[in-house]
Amino acid sequence: MMALWLPLPVAAEGLGRITAYLAGEAEEWHTITMEQSGRKVATASFEQGARLTELRVQGHPEPRFTSRDVFSVDVRFEGPFAPGAEPLSVDVMHVPEGMGGPFWTSRGAAKPARIDIVELEVYGSYGRLVATFEAELCFRPIISSATDTGNCRPVTGVIETEIAVE
Repeated sequence: MMALWLPLPVAAEGLGRITAYLAGEAEEWHTITMEQSGRKVATASFEQGARLTELRVQGHPEPRFTSRDVFSVDVRFEGPFAPGAEPLSVDVMHVPEGMGGPFWTSRGAAKPARIDIVELEVYGSYGRLVATFEAELCFRPIISSATDTGNCRPVTGVIETEIAVE
């Protein structure tokens, strides 16, 4: 799973939200765009390629960048995206305390993560995404440790956000 981890930006603007039920509790994260090193960076992006298409969505607990309580959904498709296409992979991760861990990830879980893309519209360099997802998030004390499949919790949710098209 590749997540967007950046130094603190100067300012941020909201793009949308990830709303989820994590272990039965309602949670919400914000997707944002921010200025960093003189350029605009989005935490929700779509990159379509001839061999691989990637959809990356990272949410923050407030409409500003933080490295704590980050929630991400990364999806990869073989070739260009087409409606109804089955993803090569779907990775869902929750990082409640920051990059030092612990991590809750769908990687290595007994049940693979799923995503349903309800709407994916692209208008030049921006677009809009509406999707639902479901995963089993399992514990890892540090990112490089093995997934503890005996310590997992369910998550279901909805992503509604504007996206940057790369």
